[in-house]
Amino acid sequence: MIKAENVNYIYQKGTPFERQALFDINLEIADGSLVALIGHTGSGKSTLIQLFNALVKPTSGRILVDGIDVTAQKADLRLIRRMVGLVFQYPEHQLFEETVYKDIAFGPTNMGLSEKEIDERVRKSAALVGLKEKHLERSPFDLSGGQKRRAAIAGVLAMEPKVLILDEPTAGLDPKGRDDILNTIKRLHEENSDMIIIFVSHSMEDVAKTAERVIVMNEGRIETEGSVAEVFTQAERLQRIGLNVPQITLLTDKLRNAGFNLPEEIYTVKYAAKAIAALVGGDGNA
Repeated sequence: MIKAENVNYIYQKGTPFERQALFDINLEIADGSLVALIGHTGSGKSTLIQLFNALVKPTSGRILVDGIDVTAQKADLRLIRRMVGLVFQYPEHQLFEETVYKDIAFGPTNMGLSEKEIDERVRKSAALVGLKEKHLERSPFDLSGGQKRRAAIAGVLAMEPKVLILDEPTAGLDPKGRDDILNTIKRLHEENSDMIIIFVSHSMEDVAKTAERVIVMNEGRIETEGSVAEVFTQAERLQRIGLNVPQITLLTDKLRNAGFNLPEEIYTVKYAAKAIAALVGGDGNA
């Protein structure tokens, strides 16, 4: 699991530009979790995920991943970054090899694996993200936006991390590319029962459709956390800190206030359709 204990982080400490980004973060994320990390710009999301794979180290406190203190003075950074894979926003900008195969193979090659094991990892990770054999010999720059994003994710998966972190994985994609990435995340979660998957998102609809748990950041602190239903039923609280809830939740709240007997924890269109259909006697499949 991931465990954060009393974590604080101060940028440019001791200078006139000193700013505290995280305040006393205490957090546990269990193995097999699919977690969305949300919050307005400047809430501390990016700093927190960089701490998880030791890109930066906390000013105080510590972070444990699979029992290893990644904040320790003599922590093995190479081991940590194999264990915690971080896919940055717009990761396709980091694609550089002649073929998709070579790009995915870059990490395993640097790990000193045999050609056979590299090949197995490349093909396995490509299949996990929905890339076909024909894509592997193409230039990554000939792929669509969504395919490039999936190739970049495959490159991290090929290192077989215990934790996969995705920073705004659907940013800039068209609706099809967006759905492809969200479906990829859900499939990875289903097929890797022990892997922790954390994704940062500004889209409440993406969070509602994909995540199992949600962590809400606000001004460097954890504002609230819980299941998707538990978090999105706190609409007023989220709006107060500059966030929103899925549009379908706002709609069903208005219907409920108008006297319709609908559940409070509606946060997806599919769930709303079934609940409304139950009121009018339909099957909810429209």
